[in-house]
Amino acid sequence: MYSILKAQGVLPLVTQINIQTAEIILKSAAATGIKIIEFAARSNDAKEVFSQMIAFRNANKLDIKIAVGSILTVTDAEAYHQLGADCIVCPHTDLEIGNYCFKNNVYWIPGAATLNEVLHANKLGAEVVKLFPADKIGGPGYVKAIKAPFPNLKLMPTGGVTLEESNLRSWFKVGVVCVGIGSNLFSKELLAQLTFEKSVEAFQNLIEVVEKTKN
Repeated sequence: MYSILKAQGVLPLVTQINIQTAEIILKSAAATGIKIIEFAARSNDAKEVFSQMIAFRNANKLDIKIAVGSILTVTDAEAYHQLGADCIVCPHTDLEIGNYCFKNNVYWIPGAATLNEVLHANKLGAEVVKLFPADKIGGPGYVKAIKAPFPNLKLMPTGGVTLEESNLRSWFKVGVVCVGIGSNLFSKELLAQLTFEKSVEAFQNLIEVVEKTKN
């Protein structure tokens, strides 16, 4: 999973979508070469939508992994794993969730804000740590500061990451593995009227700007 995230440079995030929109996103993501996306489980029908996403992906033999984000409890981690999640993403670091993921060979990306929290997540076995909310805790300058004594930290800033070249370049310049982008990729307005063509365009633009800024 690390190699996919590193190569892709970005983890696109979608949330609060219906199955029709989810199918468009999955199909267009796979068509543009995206290998992993995150579905944030924040709605009451999230489990139902996710299970249909897995069924759609498998039925259409799409070469794409689906991470499930906003996982807050080990109960939810277990439920989404059993539904087919390839990866569990959390806004925080939870020992129970981490232990469940390792025991069941599910890739786990916990969230952290402080250096001690990042190091704690690493000690629990997390390879990549989600830095959240990245823009509120100091942005790229903060990453540069904490990587100075710990250059091997593998971080994925999420929160406030935009599609502007200057913004993305500032993150990659300080050595992040990848970035998480949600509403700046698919706004509520775009999701409300999403077509396959619009989704393809969004992913193509994302890939283009990430490739341009991370190298």
